[in-house]
This record gives sequence, C-alpha cells and structure tokens, in this order.
Amino acid sequence: MLVNILGLAAMLALSSGYISGLPCRCPIEPESVERDFKSSAAVFLGEVVSVRGARGRLEARLRVSRSWKGIDTEEVSVFEPANSAESPNYRTGVSYLVYAGMHDGELFTGMCSRTKPEALAQRDLQQLGEGQKPKRVRG
Repeated sequence: MLVNILGLAAMLALSSGYISGLPCRCPIEPESVERDFKSSAAVFLGEVVSVRGARGRLEARLRVSRSWKGIDTEEVSVFEPANSAESPNYRTGVSYLVYAGMHDGELFTGMCSRTKPEALAQRDLQQLGEGQKPKRVRG
C-alpha cells in the first residue's frame, strides 16, 4: 500500500513539473491578455528575419510591424532557451505576436510565454487594439 502511495505521489510530481529540471506544463491558454500584457516588458508583432543559436539559447531577430509596449524600433532581438518545448520556437518568415520579459538587459520569451504566430493570435490582437508603428530605425 505504501509503495502505491509513493508511486502515485511521484507520478503527480513528475506530471506537474514540480521536480527541478523538468519542463513546466503550460496552460492551453494563459488566463488573460491584460494580465500577460501588464507582466511583459514588451508586446509587439514582428516577422522573424533570422534565428541563430549561441550559448544554450536562440536569438530571433524580428522586423517589428506593430508595438503595444516597450518597443519603438523597426528591428529587435528576442532570446529563448534552446530546445524548449514550451518556447515559441521562432521560424524565419513567420510573424509572431510577442510577449517578452526582460533579463540582464535583453528581451526574452521563455517557457510558457503567451507568444504565438500571428495566425493563432487573432483573439489577442482584437483585445490589444491597433498598436503603434515603430518610430525609429535601430542603429
């Protein structure tokens, strides 16, 4: 009986991602656009122009078409952990609605980010409204 209880406890811990080093299990749809907007350093729509890997992470360079928060340049880099199932996994030529945090002066989208391809972000885009076009060229 004790073995069954311990086995069940271990399965629950593994499936919920509470054991260090295991990936989290993200909700299918985060709670609200407003909450994620407030907790993000930057929220913008941009097309990926390049993706490269370095030091266990990926850098996606995006051409910004609209911004709601934290971005006023035409291009920006966003970092994410390499090989993470819950990260956006940016693809060149695809536009993304990005909800980015800030870490050590760099924008990042980590595990369980609300970031998603524009084609899947219509509900978020309706709630966010028009947004702003970038005002300056990064240089």
